[in-house]
Amino acid sequence: MAEDIISLIDTEPPNRYRFDYKGKHRYLITLPVYASKKIFTEQRVVVAVLNCLRDTALKHHFDVYAYCLLPDQMVMIVRGKDDDSEMKGFLADFRTLASTTLEPELGHSLWKKKYLERVLRKKEDTRLIADSIFRMPVKAGLAKTVTEYPFQGSFVVIPNRHQS
Repeated sequence: MAEDIISLIDTEPPNRYRFDYKGKHRYLITLPVYASKKIFTEQRVVVAVLNCLRDTALKHHFDVYAYCLLPDQMVMIVRGKDDDSEMKGFLADFRTLASTTLEPELGHSLWKKKYLERVLRKKEDTRLIADSIFRMPVKAGLAKTVTEYPFQGSFVVIPNRHQS
């Protein structure tokens, strides 16, 4: 009786470069609010979240090039300031701090578990992407002009061209 031979496919991934989210990279990040609730409609709530963002960005060595808090999500562009700046740690700390700050009032977590993030390529213009973020409230019918929406801004001067 012949024995069946089972051949397993190698489960080890090939030697590939894995992006480690460390260093002076720029990221476009979208953080949806838990259950798509309209949380960011009052100045005191927005200020509390921005204070958490400022403190976490300082602690983790990140610049916040642009942010916009729409009622049910936050969109931002951040950049690591040094080679040890680690985006996943920064984002985890920010999300935890902001959620912990507002959870007693909200009665639930601030954020959905999943979020969107994208590493910006060197050729992508930070200012153009920031401008598109700042137009989001107008497109959503929350403001007539970009300058009239109060819950957006930057913690730094945005570089002119393709700066990382």
